[in-house]
Amino acid sequence: MDSPARPAPAPAALLYYVAFSQLLGLAVVATTGTWLGVYRGGIAWESALQFNVHPLCMIIGLVFLQGDALLVYRVFRNEAKRTTKVLHGLLHVFAFVIALVGLVAVFDFHRKKGYADLYSLHSWCGILVFVLFFVQDQVQ
Repeated sequence: MDSPARPAPAPAALLYYVAFSQLLGLAVVATTGTWLGVYRGGIAWESALQFNVHPLCMIIGLVFLQGDALLVYRVFRNEAKRTTKVLHGLLHVFAFVIALVGLVAVFDFHRKKGYADLYSLHSWCGILVFVLFFVQDQVQ
């Protein structure tokens, strides 16, 4: 009886690429947080600073956590398939929930201020990205 196929060994530089991507992702999150804290007054839910929740949540959810979810299969290639699938799914769920909080923050801010929703190309592209992210999660 043949033994189950083992995954190919990871490239030697994979550890460095992953470490670099994590540092870069954390730098983007830190830069966004610093920008919001220093130049935009911080973040808060029940004030005029509610809008600032939006960019931070989108960066954390759709850039950092979704990127980590995609890396799971490369980084943990020697772990049990079920373990990597669960971790991959959890990271996608966390990314979705955090991005949803960012979407709710911006729509709630617009409602409180009396601003129109979906009035720019940015907002329409953002809704499209969020819908495609949700559909992708449902299809998998």
